[in-house]
Amino acid sequence: MRIATVAAASAALVAAGATAAVAAPAPAPALTIKASATSIRLGDVVTFSGKATGLKAGSKVTLQVKDGRKWVSLPATTKVNKGAYKVGDKFEKKGVEVLRVKDGGTVSKNVSVTVR
Repeated sequence: MRIATVAAASAALVAAGATAAVAAPAPAPALTIKASATSIRLGDVVTFSGKATGLKAGSKVTLQVKDGRKWVSLPATTKVNKGAYKVGDKFEKKGVEVLRVKDGGTVSKNVSVTVR
């Protein structure tokens, strides 16, 4: 009787451990980006918004602009709230600006804004 009880308890512990080990891994962090306008006039403000998957609430998202071959962080930052973010910036230079958002090593795809 005693051996049967120990065997049943051991089987239950092994089954519980196996269930915990099969838990799905957390999704890789990801950022999306969408511009409120892709063609604007000089001095207009564009709002960039998107989803932040796998990032903690309160994570800092920074808007970046491409300058030649490098990315430059703009002063426009915001925090992730309920898996989303929204940040705006005013454009003071004519031409096509290529932008993205970044949080640590996680970056979004690029979005272009034409400033007339």
